[in-house]
Amino acid sequence: MKDRSYFAYLASMRLWLTPGMCVKRHVLVAAIGIVVLLAGTIAGILWIFSGNRQILSEPIEVILVSKLWDGAGGWTALLIGLIGLATTTLAIARLNRSLLSNWMPDPYDAAVVLHRRLSLSRGPNIVAFGGGTGLSNLLRGLRNYTSNLTAVVTVSDDGGSSGRLRQAFDIPAPGDLTDCLAALSGNEQELGRLLSYRFQRGKELQGHTFGNLLITTLTEVRGDFGQALRTLNSLLDLQGAVYPASSEPISLLVEKPNSELILGETRARNHPGPIKTVSLRPHSPKSLPEVTSAITLANLIVLGPGSLFTSTLPPLLVPQIRESLHTTQAKIVYVLNIMTEAGETDGFEAFDHITSLKNHLGRYPDFAVINSSEVDLARQEAYSNEGATVVKFKASPFRSIGIETIVGNLLGAGPHAQHDSTALAEVLFDLARSLPNKPEKPIKNK
Repeated sequence: MKDRSYFAYLASMRLWLTPGMCVKRHVLVAAIGIVVLLAGTIAGILWIFSGNRQILSEPIEVILVSKLWDGAGGWTALLIGLIGLATTTLAIARLNRSLLSNWMPDPYDAAVVLHRRLSLSRGPNIVAFGGGTGLSNLLRGLRNYTSNLTAVVTVSDDGGSSGRLRQAFDIPAPGDLTDCLAALSGNEQELGRLLSYRFQRGKELQGHTFGNLLITTLTEVRGDFGQALRTLNSLLDLQGAVYPASSEPISLLVEKPNSELILGETRARNHPGPIKTVSLRPHSPKSLPEVTSAITLANLIVLGPGSLFTSTLPPLLVPQIRESLHTTQAKIVYVLNIMTEAGETDGFEAFDHITSLKNHLGRYPDFAVINSSEVDLARQEAYSNEGATVVKFKASPFRSIGIETIVGNLLGAGPHAQHDSTALAEVLFDLARSLPNKPEKPIKNK
């Protein structure tokens, strides 16, 4: 088998010699340049270090009919060497451009692109959990610091296009996945526009986004939701990878303070009052091996920002993920929301979010990131009309249980009180870079 592979390799190498490959001419010119460079180098060495220059200069004087070699042999050798170096460099550059033109839209930027990719590949391993606009906004900033990113996305949405596809094809909700795929793309503007395009016509297509239909189609072709995402990760030029929390359809069972149980994310949000607890149905969906592997290799694990009970917590309740988060050596950081959310975290202060996280995950995070920028009155008024308020922060409860808080100006611009993706990513990158390569094992019952 190995011999067959070896001969196949030799046979494939012959293709470089076929006409139209634009390789032979550049290789030949590069070889000539190397020969000229070596000739100039050897001549220069002999001119400088030869004890008896007449041994070399006499035949040259016969050719040039002058004493040029004795007087200017060094300059001649230098000129020959420079001509050889320039010829070799130009040939290699043209060869690279010829080869890269089939993979890159602008081969002149090859060095910039390769340098950026190498720099990002040396970045920290970061795993981010969540969904909705919070996670995609976070990924949009982090992709500028590292390509070792793994986004683990909640798949419990049961409304809109995702809900219709869930019911029709018995698959997890694809909606939040498409946003994260676009956020990690090197061409987010075009890919994002394509994936988020919502059909306005056609009885069956109306209301669906192209991204949701793409994931659904790949699931049908590949026969598995997880395999569909693996295919997309390999097809798209992503600065990381995007995976669902589970490849099985998941529903949320929400408990309100009055002990009322509500099945379904959309129905739960429509019921007034905060959420007390959330659980999964089925109880023990399986996670993808890529997710647990990423947690094991992570330097930093980020929870949030996003809806606490319907975006951040659901992936953490998948048994294999929960177990991995208890045994990982990586540090866990929770990014607190700037505003409360009506029907979910009504009246919650910062530490109430941490308490709910502990009650569901079984451990506290190591760090908490809190915004200190003041939300302007216009945005506060807009949110108050929806029943949401600014999340209040007190440092003392965090200190009492040993959670280190990172407070900074993280509020973004725009009509919504969301984190600035660049500022948040910078804080998380600095945190990941400050951590030791092999962090200590966390205490399970911290």
